[in-house]
Amino acid sequence: MSRFLKLMSILAIVALIAVPAFAEVQNVKVSGDIDSKMITRDNYNLGSGIAGNGSDDTDKWFMSTTRVQVDADLTDNVSTSVRLLNERDWNVETNATTDIDLDLAYVKLKEMFYAPLTMTIGRQNIRLGSGLVVGDPDTNDTSAISAASGTITAQDLSARKSFDAVRATLDYNPLVVDLFMAVINPGTIGSGNTNNDTNLYGVNAAYKFDKYNSEAEAYIVSNRARSATTKSITTDVYGVRGSLEPISKLVLNGEFAAQRGTFSATQDRSAWAADAAASYAIDYKWSPKVGVGYVYRSGDKAGNTGDYKAWNTMYEDQTHGIVANQIFNDNNEGGDSNSEIITANASINPIQDLTVAVDYYNFALAEKLTNLSTMNGTIIMTDKKTLGQEVDLSLGYDYTEDVKLGLTAGFFLPGDAFSNVNDSAASTVMADVKVSF
Repeated sequence: MSRFLKLMSILAIVALIAVPAFAEVQNVKVSGDIDSKMITRDNYNLGSGIAGNGSDDTDKWFMSTTRVQVDADLTDNVSTSVRLLNERDWNVETNATTDIDLDLAYVKLKEMFYAPLTMTIGRQNIRLGSGLVVGDPDTNDTSAISAASGTITAQDLSARKSFDAVRATLDYNPLVVDLFMAVINPGTIGSGNTNNDTNLYGVNAAYKFDKYNSEAEAYIVSNRARSATTKSITTDVYGVRGSLEPISKLVLNGEFAAQRGTFSATQDRSAWAADAAASYAIDYKWSPKVGVGYVYRSGDKAGNTGDYKAWNTMYEDQTHGIVANQIFNDNNEGGDSNSEIITANASINPIQDLTVAVDYYNFALAEKLTNLSTMNGTIIMTDKKTLGQEVDLSLGYDYTEDVKLGLTAGFFLPGDAFSNVNDSAASTVMADVKVSF
């Protein structure tokens, strides 16, 4: 009996110690999603590749994106979020492809020191406005290999959008001010003061007006890549964005940004970008919507030795054509840099839970090029600016509240800017099933 009482006493003490560890957790939520895709990409080298001019390339594969997130509310005004991510092509079994990456891991402290201030510390999503400057640390069209996206073929479809950052949010409703610092590349740690890190700094002020469902924001963002041996490379961005609804269901959007800084040891940077768009929802039983837009990104002329004029895509998160977004995947190549793009889109809901949409893009170079460095060799250019056109068709069906089915097809037709040895059309077809829980 004495042993039994002693054991019960020990268990009671352990229970008393353990209770405070859980008592402060007010709410825990587990969520996530599984997104499986079938992807077919044809002729993304436009007929020019490693195998020689006129060659064709067709790829077909499957990939899955799996995310699990745990959100916990602790004491008043303290919460945490952790999300795990796996992205892999099917039947690719390596330590990298089956690895689980840390996608989100942050703590949020509301009313810290005084009521309007919220601090968010750790790995988190940061997106400014439309994603022109900040939204994706790898950008959504890059061919660069990273720890997160390098394990999948379609790196432009990576779900990874998080930054390791500290963010302070000052909520003076209707004015909200965000200040943040993100570590893009910590450089060499533990080898002395080498000063070879890359950091991103920014401030964004957004204001919502009482009339016309309108809002405006202004931002300053600075990307600083320091070097221990050469001149540091800086990109400073100054931008404004706004939207309003002057009449019911007509929405107007606009954004302008300028870039300054250093491009190299001998060149400074001077570039700019502008977006303008309008959309209208028609009052009809199929809920039709139509929209038009214009996109401009400055470019750099071949042989230029003055200020570098090409818009730096930085950490953008925009897609102008699902095919062109990956084909022209670098600065000054006519996609999200050195480009003039006219857009048009329309969508309808012919039956409940079904959305049918079409997007059209007309691409032109802001400055002429001699060649493009793509993922499959070199594409030869002419002295023309007409880059091409793309049409994207998509179907989206809400099978249930938790399951969404999608089918997308995109077709890019090269323009006069391409030599006739590499002006073949490129296309993609993608089907996906996404389950959220």
